[in-house]
Amino acid sequence: MRAMVIEDFGGPLVAREVPIPEPGVDEVLVRVRACAVDHFDVAIRKGLRERASGPHILGHEISGEVAESGSGVTGWTAGDRVATTLYLVCGECRWCRSGRETICENFGGHVGVAIPGGYAEYVVLPARNLVALPDDIDFPAGAILANAVGTPYHALKYRMGLQPGERLIVTGAGGGVGLHAVQVGVMLGAEVMGVDLGQAKLNAAKKMGATRAIDPRIQPVDAAAKQWTDGAGVDGVLELVGPATMPRTLASLSKGGRMVIVGSHTGTEWTIDPGDVYRNEWEIKGSRNVSAAELAEVIQLVVDGSLTPVVAGTYPLEEAERLQKNVVAGKLIGREVLVP
Repeated sequence: MRAMVIEDFGGPLVAREVPIPEPGVDEVLVRVRACAVDHFDVAIRKGLRERASGPHILGHEISGEVAESGSGVTGWTAGDRVATTLYLVCGECRWCRSGRETICENFGGHVGVAIPGGYAEYVVLPARNLVALPDDIDFPAGAILANAVGTPYHALKYRMGLQPGERLIVTGAGGGVGLHAVQVGVMLGAEVMGVDLGQAKLNAAKKMGATRAIDPRIQPVDAAAKQWTDGAGVDGVLELVGPATMPRTLASLSKGGRMVIVGSHTGTEWTIDPGDVYRNEWEIKGSRNVSAAELAEVIQLVVDGSLTPVVAGTYPLEEAERLQKNVVAGKLIGREVLVP
């Protein structure tokens, strides 16, 4: 099969012919029909996150068709269309049994890191990572459902508990996850303020339903939030950026407000006054990706027309290098997707 391979971390992606993998016990061979490219791929390639052994195949936002099932697999037949989750979980610990598999006690890493990923024509995945993808959703859209759409869905519905009529700030609102976070917030009945850099991304956030959209280089986020809420502050903040925006977004919260942190690509250190937290009874939570059950909910919402996956374009597998450069440049509106 064709695959784009990292032979040396920090080095180029190289087109190679490699053997088609064989599924083992409780595993499925998936014919990759689409695989999105995102920041996590770039971080893995650079060796900035958990280190895969090279040569290695990246890619964790995958959709495709079942090609072959290993022993012990039931419920899937050749040709079934599937979307996939990206965490390797046990399915047996207390968190998996309670539906919170994203914090599995026996977490085995990520697809595209701990095991080869979807920058290839075929990939082997645990059967528990597959979710049925209806014909109504094309493969490029299906590829981004777990990460770009499911991540904010899990964060806003299940971690924040966002309610109709509340006001929400989304940082990084013009990015691949942020655009879908704006949509999810609006779907849940909230008013949304998007925060991002540059007019193109602000316009994209407004197109997705943001009531307001601001560039923090032009207007401080907390000042804009207080103006928007007549001084009360917002009910929720979804943080996709990190320490570059966190001090201002935390200061934007109303009493009893909630911040949910999904990602941080602007550093690892953040200074906070605990007194501010307890005096205001603020809640600060983390959120990780999406469970298979929640992904099934996302798929139904897309079928119903409640959410729209934003795919910026589809490209051949050999374009992976260029697409990663586009991610690093930070100018993309939505997700670019490889179609092997």
